[in-house]
Amino acid sequence: MTVHALEPQPLAFRVRPQADECFDSWIDRVAAAHETTRPALFRHLGLETGLASMDLARGTCGLANEQYFAVYQMIGQLAWAVQIEPQQVEGTFLNVEASAVLPRRQRQYVCPRCWQQAWQDGRAPIIRKEWILRMSWRCRHHDFPLCRLPAVEGMMSERARRAWIDRALAKAENLRQGLDYRPRLIEWNAEGLDRLVRASRKRCKGEKQAYVDRFQANLFHFARDRIAMLALAHSRLGKATWGFERLVSLDLPEHPRREAMTLRPPTPSPRSWRIGKGRGPLRRYDGNVLDLVMTYAHLRVRRDAHGSS
Repeated sequence: MTVHALEPQPLAFRVRPQADECFDSWIDRVAAAHETTRPALFRHLGLETGLASMDLARGTCGLANEQYFAVYQMIGQLAWAVQIEPQQVEGTFLNVEASAVLPRRQRQYVCPRCWQQAWQDGRAPIIRKEWILRMSWRCRHHDFPLCRLPAVEGMMSERARRAWIDRALAKAENLRQGLDYRPRLIEWNAEGLDRLVRASRKRCKGEKQAYVDRFQANLFHFARDRIAMLALAHSRLGKATWGFERLVSLDLPEHPRREAMTLRPPTPSPRSWRIGKGRGPLRRYDGNVLDLVMTYAHLRVRRDAHGSS
C-alpha cells in the first residue's frame, strides 16, 4: 500500500499583523488563535524551535550569519502560513539599536484607551512597535500615559479585563492631570519616536540631540514605576529624576556618593584633618544618603538578575 504524505497547509486562522504592530504582539496573537504556544506553532510550521525563544523584535538586525538565514526562512514561512507577503512580516520589526528597545519582559506597556476601544469594537488589541521603545511612555493618539499589562496566564476573562481597564484608566488619568508637561519635550519625544520607527539615522542638533541622547537608551525600566518616572522627566519638575538617572548610569559596583543625586561632576570632599589642630569635627550624614545606598543595592540586584536572564 502506498502512503501519500499530506501536503502542508496554511494555518486555519489567517491572523494578519495590524498596522504598526510589533512582532511579539502579532505572533502571540497567531498562537493564541490556534490555542497553542509559540514553540509548538514553530514546530508545526517546520521551523527551528530555537527561534521561538529568540528576541526577534528587531528581526535580522545584529544577527550572526547562521541566525540570519534561519530568521529569513522563518519570515517566508510565517508569511505563507497566514497568506501574506513577507514584507508584511518584516514590517513588524524595528530597525534600531538593541539599546533603544526595552528588555523582553518589559514590553508590556499599552494605552488603556486604545485597548478599551479595540475591545468595544470587536478588534484584537495590539502592542504597537513604538510602545516597546525605551523612549516611549505615552499614547500619542490619545495623549495618555501608557500602562503595564497585568501578568496573567492565557487570555484575560471579561471580568478581569474590565477591572484592569478601570484601574489603568484611573491611574493614567491621575498621572496626566498631576503633572505639567513641557511642550518642547513632548514634541521632541514624538519626533524621536518617529525617527526610530522609520529607522532614520539622521542626527538632530543642539538641545534636541541632547534630549535624544538622554532618553533613547534610558534606564527608567529599573524604576518601580517606569511610566511615572518618564512622565516626571518630561514635566516642569523634571530635575527630580536626575538623581535616579545618575545612579543607574554608574558602572557598578562603583560606590554611590552625594553627587549621584545630581548630574554635576563629583567634587572633592573637605579635608578631615587640619594641620596642627588634629582631626576636624565629625559631619552628620544627610538622611538621603542612606536612601541612596539602599536604592543602589536594590538596583544592583535587579541589574544582576536582568543580566543573567
